[in-house]
Amino acid sequence: STLAFAACDTLPTDIPEESVAEHRSADNGGTRLYEVYIVNLTGGQPLSPGVVVTHNRRVRLFRVGRKASEGIRLIAENGDPTTAVNDLTDAKGVSNVSATTMPAGCNGCPGPFENIVRLPMTAEGNARFLSMSLMLICTNDGFAGLDRVRLPRRLEQPKVVYARAYDAGTEANDEKWDSIVDPCGGIGPVAGPQDGTNDRPATERRIRRHRGI
Repeated sequence: STLAFAACDTLPTDIPEESVAEHRSADNGGTRLYEVYIVNLTGGQPLSPGVVVTHNRRVRLFRVGRKASEGIRLIAENGDPTTAVNDLTDAKGVSNVSATTMPAGCNGCPGPFENIVRLPMTAEGNARFLSMSLMLICTNDGFAGLDRVRLPRRLEQPKVVYARAYDAGTEANDEKWDSIVDPCGGIGPVAGPQDGTNDRPATERRIRRHRGI
């Protein structure tokens, strides 16, 4: 099955044709194979590498109104999915967990990155849901997220879902160069210093929809 998950600031009527490719899926001994396309439709917000996971209904990658896990914090602040992947690997209720290996560039932004990231995912048994988190690179602690999206019931049926922007609540939104990761100035819409500075004005708020994004 083909899944396309789009992070966007407007809601177009469909996914661009170039994001759809022919893909034959199979159900092999209870293992379902999905081809996931993460499509960045924004004009000014590149997306970092992040985590994608298939799981049953009891697993929650994040929850609005709850504090962010360390894995979500590190994605939202630094674009680093390592901790989230380690925490989810072999966790109860998790079928498959994967980290995307490269950013998804934004339309009109400089840099070599396409706005589409593709990855295969599997799901077994009662793992009927998919969740994901990727940093909104030009923010302090914003992330594009999906929480318990139901996988297609029929393998041959594509599904399109639009991601929302969330604030992890772990860093103040001061929007200063010194506290936003360097890749924002390298592959974002406005050039900025690549000086290795990444201050962290820490906060202890709960996950919420990101105001203004």
